[in-house]
Amino acid sequence: MRTKRTMHFNVRGVVKGTLHRLNLDTRMREYAVWGVWDKAVGDAIAHQAQPAFVRGGILFVKCSSSAWMQQLHFMKGKIRDELNRLLGQEVVKEIRFQIGPVSRSPAGEPVVDQQEVVLDDAEQVRIDEALRPLEDPEIREIARRIMIKGVSVHRKGKRKTS
Repeated sequence: MRTKRTMHFNVRGVVKGTLHRLNLDTRMREYAVWGVWDKAVGDAIAHQAQPAFVRGGILFVKCSSSAWMQQLHFMKGKIRDELNRLLGQEVVKEIRFQIGPVSRSPAGEPVVDQQEVVLDDAEQVRIDEALRPLEDPEIREIARRIMIKGVSVHRKGKRKTS
């Protein structure tokens, strides 16, 4: 007679391990900046400056004017420390300010372009290959969106430096 074996596994551990293997855990921590920005800087600053994107621990912040950019430059150490304190770890290593449109998102989420990102064949293959180990369709879709957003941000960065 065979006995039924119960398999136990920690979903949180599996998801955390998968995100780490795909190097998405870092991106998730970086995107958490949007959730704490307003609390870290206060309403007055949040109305004049918003995170634009994070790349390699460097937070790029759009400021409504050069005066705000200059003022925040003097405060960047304090802002960085407060963001990291609220995030519970060092996510932001440096902050760079630039002048640009500041649009406030109602839920404290990153403002996502409404324009659809069209992937080329190589990008699609790379993303599909990275997502292959993910069995859960919901987690796979979340990871796909993060990776597509990463491609979009990378393209915008290339356009600005060209």
